[in-house]
Amino acid sequence: MHYQHRYHAGNFADVFKHVLLIGLLDALNAKPAPWAFLDTHAGAGRYRWNDEALARTGEVEGGARRVLAAEGLTGWLARYASRVRDDPFMLPGSPAIADTMRRQDDRLMLCENAPAVVETLRAEMRGPGIAVHQRDGYGAWALLPPAEKRGLVLVDPAFEARDELDQMLTFARQAVGRFAHGIYAFWYPVKSQHSVDRFARRLAQQVGRDVLDARLHIEAPRDGRMCGCGLAILNPPWAFAQALPDALRALQAVLGQDRGAAHHIEHHTP
Repeated sequence: MHYQHRYHAGNFADVFKHVLLIGLLDALNAKPAPWAFLDTHAGAGRYRWNDEALARTGEVEGGARRVLAAEGLTGWLARYASRVRDDPFMLPGSPAIADTMRRQDDRLMLCENAPAVVETLRAEMRGPGIAVHQRDGYGAWALLPPAEKRGLVLVDPAFEARDELDQMLTFARQAVGRFAHGIYAFWYPVKSQHSVDRFARRLAQQVGRDVLDARLHIEAPRDGRMCGCGLAILNPPWAFAQALPDALRALQAVLGQDRGAAHHIEHHTP
């Protein structure tokens, strides 16, 4: 699978990830102490609505466009819609979402490996408190722990390698060893139910911590086709976990495409 951000920006999986990202950053903002946000596979930061890559896949129509057309939105989903409406020309990626939510002393560390994408990322994401690193995202554990001693690490790779889930597990062990109390969010596509179920269980076992696994399907699951995605979270804030069911119900209502649409939350222990 090749899940490059440029082609899939604003699709249902992107909406899911960004809505939950807003919830996680909300929880960090509940305390006055500054935080750091590490995005291991940041992409370009923002994406043009008229980019031919988005037109080629058409996936944004089933994601961000549906959200913008929906009425009566509340909670994290309403706030995501507001951020998308803020710029009629650019669609926000994870770095841009985090940038809108950070306070004066909060900090962004954005990693991207592709030279051309790094150039765009640096142009889009500039200013005090923002650092762009050209490096393999799986080596970004070396940037931990942050000076702030609290923060969120988002791991959102392109899934171009067959062993991507194993690489995320290796990263998790290295990162948690340096920054044990950080919040970690691992995004994954659901193509093989067995593979992702095994990933979430192994994540809990290998880092020795509980995992909150949130998942959304926009249609009935079918192996070999991406009709769902998930976010496996280490050290989820209590307030986030309490609000998560309502957020997933709202996402299913807006993004679901048939009767097979569903969401669920599982807890995995070491």
